[in-house]
Parts: sequence; structure tokens; C-alpha cells
Amino acid sequence: MRGALDKVSGVSQVDITAGQQDMTVHYDSSKTNVDAILAAMKAAGEGAQVKK
Repeated sequence: MRGALDKVSGVSQVDITAGQQDMTVHYDSSKTNVDAILAAMKAAGEGAQVKK
């Protein structure tokens, strides 16, 4: 997962919670958005959803 998001311009940090399938993505909203992050995850064959 982290590798796919490292390729998204504007993503600065990815924190993955071991064993809970949760992650927090820190990004610059002037360079990317949630849809681009989700698309990168999908392209890498990973499912993802936004948790609010």
C-alpha cells in the first residue's frame, strides 16, 4: 500500500496500523485529493475507503 501512495504527488506520509487494516495518509491538498489517493490504491489492487 505504501509503495502505491509514494508515487502520488503531494502524499507526504503514510501511517499504517498493524493488524487493523487502517492507515492514515497525510497529503498536500493543493497537489492531490482523496479521489487520486483512492485511485492509486485501486490501481495497485488494494481496496480502500475513507473513514470519517
